[in-house]
Amino acid sequence: MSLRGRRMLRIIELMEEHYGKGDDFEVGGDPFRTLIECVLSHRTRDENAARAARSLLEGVEGPADILRLKPEELKERIRCSGFYNQKARNILGICRALEEDFDGAVPDDRSILMKLPGVGPKTADIVLSHAFDKPAIAVDVHVATVAKRLGLVGDEADHSRIKQELEELFPHKMYRFVDHAFVRHGKEYCRTRNPRCDECFLRGACEHLGHRDDK
Repeated sequence: MSLRGRRMLRIIELMEEHYGKGDDFEVGGDPFRTLIECVLSHRTRDENAARAARSLLEGVEGPADILRLKPEELKERIRCSGFYNQKARNILGICRALEEDFDGAVPDDRSILMKLPGVGPKTADIVLSHAFDKPAIAVDVHVATVAKRLGLVGDEADHSRIKQELEELFPHKMYRFVDHAFVRHGKEYCRTRNPRCDECFLRGACEHLGHRDDK
């Protein structure tokens, strides 16, 4: 087994000890709610996105219900998520596209999802993984930072390359755990600024321990 492969096994072992194995991950959630929740989560704190989602989606069954809202009411419901004007435009665009082109249903095809307003690779992969139970690693800034600092991908790899390399490195059954654990690790320890290297339980497997120029 390669050095990277051995490091990967040790990292997963330590993450499972620290974060749990993720056997209770929920899958098969409503695709429409999952998609809208992802859009609301862009560039905001998790708690603000969750609050906006509760406000917007209460009593909503599908895109037609949102299209019946007045634009100002939609904006007011999601105001707490930040960037609410842009998010409102994207949500309305998504709902129109779903109603006009997909009979109100969310498609389970990555390339089609990414054609919807405001839907990028990360959002598409989250929807596929969590709503349709399709294997996909959703790469965000946390996943990218952790993967690079642990030496699982090259420092110059873009998000597309990181996704490809991680999905080649891990078995399909581990994809959802990698998403969860890497995001959590990036928020709690491997932060883009002021990483908590000295407290990190992965310090023995990290290539970047002691590199203090990323503070």
